[in-house]
Amino acid sequence: DLDIMSRDNIICLLGNHELMMYTNYRFPEKENYWLHSSNGGTVTRNAFNKESKDTQKAILDYLGGMALQVELPIADTRYLLSHSDFIAERGSVLFKDISYKDAFDTVWNSPWRMWEYVPKSKYQKDSRLHVIGHVPVQFISENPEPLAAFVDEEHHIVNIDLGCAGIGLRTGKATGRALCCMNLTAYAEGAGKDAFTYYQ
Repeated sequence: DLDIMSRDNIICLLGNHELMMYTNYRFPEKENYWLHSSNGGTVTRNAFNKESKDTQKAILDYLGGMALQVELPIADTRYLLSHSDFIAERGSVLFKDISYKDAFDTVWNSPWRMWEYVPKSKYQKDSRLHVIGHVPVQFISENPEPLAAFVDEEHHIVNIDLGCAGIGLRTGKATGRALCCMNLTAYAEGAGKDAFTYYQ
């Protein structure tokens, strides 16, 4: 989004869909599922291809410079924000500063996907609180509230993916909400569930 790209008060994290789009144009030789019907890439590609070459380059450069993970110390809490997995023993990391494989693993691996599995113990051993997404909370079997952020205090994980793509409509599970926002300062100061705001 050109508006987001122009703002200096927004940090965008690289996710699997951004990586798939970037791969399609910058690494076309790599296997990629961006244009698969379940990933929605066709609509994005059609809109992208209507843009000027300069705008296309600016968008791809922006994707290539996105943050892969961001470390934020707030009050007595050290957060690590990422799409899903993380690079251990590293703080804030940009996509352009690491290998493609490390970026791929970071955006795809998840504690809740058996075919791209990363154990919860990896998060638990890390001293930071991990705010992630990627797998909608409706797919987390131990989640008692399928329409709220999933907080796993034992493993230092907060999942704020509320299934904004309407994943529930395809699976028969609870329909996703549009957006979950987490106030990191409020959560660090003990607000608990009140630190989350939900938008339909």
